[in-house]
Amino acid sequence: MSVRVLHADQVLTGSGAALRSGSVVVDGAHIAWVGPTDHLPSDWRHPEIEQIPLPDATLLPGLVDAHVHLAFEATAPAETPPTGQAAAPSAEDRAIAAARQLVRAGVTTVRDLGAPGHLDLTSPAASGLPWPRVLAAGIPLTVPGGHCAAFGGAVTTTADIERVIAANAARGARWIKVMVTGGFTTSAGASPYTAQFTDAQLAAIVATAAEHGLPVAAHAHATVGIAAAVRAGVDSLEHCTWMSAEGFDLDHGLIAEIADRRIPVCPSINHLARAASGRLPWPVRRHQLQTMLDAGVQLIPGTDSGIPHTPHGCYPSSLAAYTDLGLTPGETIDMATRRNAYALGIGHRTGSLAAGMVADLLAVPGDPTRDLDLLDTPVLVAAAGELHHPDSTAEEHHS
Repeated sequence: MSVRVLHADQVLTGSGAALRSGSVVVDGAHIAWVGPTDHLPSDWRHPEIEQIPLPDATLLPGLVDAHVHLAFEATAPAETPPTGQAAAPSAEDRAIAAARQLVRAGVTTVRDLGAPGHLDLTSPAASGLPWPRVLAAGIPLTVPGGHCAAFGGAVTTTADIERVIAANAARGARWIKVMVTGGFTTSAGASPYTAQFTDAQLAAIVATAAEHGLPVAAHAHATVGIAAAVRAGVDSLEHCTWMSAEGFDLDHGLIAEIADRRIPVCPSINHLARAASGRLPWPVRRHQLQTMLDAGVQLIPGTDSGIPHTPHGCYPSSLAAYTDLGLTPGETIDMATRRNAYALGIGHRTGSLAAGMVADLLAVPGDPTRDLDLLDTPVLVAAAGELHHPDSTAEEHHS
């Protein structure tokens, strides 16, 4: 991998600076220099160094999707639960294909929050191809017969908890996922409206994960489950839909506690969220998100890609939903790059463009701080310095 110099009409560094006529020097997997093109040091103007002009384009940090499932089949019918994929012979191929779709969409980091057979921990690396950075959770913890129990993470005792977390950690997990409530895609007996674990069990999960140096992401739909996860001291809340069997129960006191504890919330907003009219209509969801945002809760964008009707690679199309909360396109981009990277514990490596950072970036036509839809058409993506030209991105992402 040689030195390359990328030149664009605009460079969004992620540190608050927007450079007009900027350049980024990529040396191997890292960024060597960022600045105005007319300040580019002469050493990198040498004719033997590859110069990549990107006229009428903006360079920005690679996108970070905080919630995906690489091994899931997004095109499966809604009535076909992801658990049925545990024994599918093509699950590894699906994970590799998902990673390919993501990087072509400009997504250079993902947090994979649950897969059968540790596929999220092995497949992209085993492919031998330079795909997105994967912060994987491995097999999620649940209860016998609970949400995603078919993945092999059912636990009851402290010994069970220690066994599953140790196995995930040994395989390289960067997060631990716990199904605090049931869900909608697996196991009819696992209700999304109730908590699956006792407080003592959740405390043991958080404590055991901490012994391995791992943060805990809590799947929680019901308000009672959100409250239980907060009491246990989890590090992120997933979905956080404030549901009850009777409807919705938005707890303002609990929201204030989430903000005070600085627990980020990944609401798993996909590209269809704004058109939703079913069990979680967009007006209801928008009010929940606005209430949390106004209270000081950090929202971290993620799509839950891989679940039915949520293909991998549609992350850019999901981000416009955040402008419904009053955020500007520029603020939304910052959430999906720099702020997400810091929330996931890797802001020192990626999420912004500066010398020494990993060369995760993308180029899009025009100015995405004026029009977020431009993120849907990347012209160049670099994942750890490896360049990708997403020629057929649109067809693959929206099939």
